[in-house]
Amino acid sequence: MRGHRLISIFSVGLLASATIVAAQPAKKKAPAKPTPAAPPKDAGSGSGSAVDMPEDPPPKDMEGKEENPGAPKAATVETEVVAQAPPPKPKRVGYPIEEALRPVTMPKNMSEVSLAPHARVSPYAGADALRARFGINNKAQIAVTYLFAGIYDDPQTETEDTVGIHGGKAVGIDFTYMIKDWVGVRIGVPMYISPFAMSLQLGAPLKFTFGEKYAIGGFDDLLNIKLYQFPPTFYQEEENAFLANGQRRNDVENKGVLRFSMFGIYQYRTKTALIGRFGLNLDDFSTSATMDQAGTGFTTFARVGVDYTIRKYLDLGLSLGFDDLAHGGSFGPAGVINFRI
Repeated sequence: MRGHRLISIFSVGLLASATIVAAQPAKKKAPAKPTPAAPPKDAGSGSGSAVDMPEDPPPKDMEGKEENPGAPKAATVETEVVAQAPPPKPKRVGYPIEEALRPVTMPKNMSEVSLAPHARVSPYAGADALRARFGINNKAQIAVTYLFAGIYDDPQTETEDTVGIHGGKAVGIDFTYMIKDWVGVRIGVPMYISPFAMSLQLGAPLKFTFGEKYAIGGFDDLLNIKLYQFPPTFYQEEENAFLANGQRRNDVENKGVLRFSMFGIYQYRTKTALIGRFGLNLDDFSTSATMDQAGTGFTTFARVGVDYTIRKYLDLGLSLGFDDLAHGGSFGPAGVINFRI
């Protein structure tokens, strides 16, 4: 009987297992990959035919280990930079406004008229000269100077104090030629009208410029040699009157003057220049004074001032200084007016 039970239990279990298996869904098969159709025979000749593009191969360096940061980039266009010299400065034309850059002579066909009043404190004396110069060409100029007035004590009235205005009698002509841009020669003939006197004036005008702000020069009136009676001057009419009076009395003789004069210019601004002048005189080519008065014998002088260009054709200047550093009374002011045409 136990055997029948075992057979019954085994049969029931087998039936249940078959039922479970039959209830599970059957697995579907994957669809077969369609085979691409072969292209038609005339696929390469028809317009708009589809073409299979080959796939790009993967990069050789997937992790970027072989990258070179210094290697040129394909999307960057490099241009070579070439250093160029700065463009040259434009050449100056016309007459410079800057005093430091002006030539010694006037440019071709340009003229200038100047007034140069000046005075001495004690004993008081003053004078004023008119000077006109004209540029024949860029290297040569001709000029005329006239000492037209003076204020002084007339030496003919020795017992009286007759300080007053007296007409000037000194006139002369000079010619300047620049051998180089920085050096030239000057020849002039000063004359005194009454009593007649004449001399020969020689100079070697120099001017050196440094950049656009500095200049030095001088020796424009180096020698004044007597040719007849005495050597007239264009600086002080008082001195001419003294020499002329000595000729009347036959007691004064002056062979000439040796003058070493230098100047320096600092161009503070385009229209403003600071000017200093200094030097020494050997009156009568001697170191001893011919009269007890400033400005005779061996003397040294110094003067400083400022020049201002109001317009390109008009200058004004003012200076202070000593005609004789050994005499305090020789101190005095001086001015200058330049008008160019």
